[in-house]
Amino acid sequence: MKRHSLKPDYRINLIRLQQVCEKNYLRLMCLLPKLSDQEHFRLPVRHRNHLDGGVEWLVIDVLERSPFTTLLKLQMKADWGQLFSMPKAEVRLYHDVRMAEVVSRNTSQIIQPRYNYPNRKMHQPDEKEQLNLFLAHWLDYALPACRTYAEKTG
Repeated sequence: MKRHSLKPDYRINLIRLQQVCEKNYLRLMCLLPKLSDQEHFRLPVRHRNHLDGGVEWLVIDVLERSPFTTLLKLQMKADWGQLFSMPKAEVRLYHDVRMAEVVSRNTSQIIQPRYNYPNRKMHQPDEKEQLNLFLAHWLDYALPACRTYAEKTG
């Protein structure tokens, strides 16, 4: 017997999702001014509040290029990163509309636009939006240190 929920079905807020994707594109373009010329980027992420003085790295590899899109693999690496799994994601850049969207995460599972809830794997209905917001926070974390590094080497 099917239970009827009082909660309405989740609806994707396309405007909010597109805004996040547009801002992520701008963040990535700031981090990768030489994107058209390079295939591999290793950007140091240093923050004053590190207790051990260690360096984290934002490693970005170009997986695919086409006239209107670029597929990137992003991952964090650190000396202390063996303690737990560091973030990884594949991000597709749409150059014609200037948007960047997370298309897969650590598990290499393709992200669906929305999920029915509940489901066997316990995906949240708005998981796609949450992952793109996580990318925004991740890039905001890395951007200040990486931008300084890019200015010194460029």
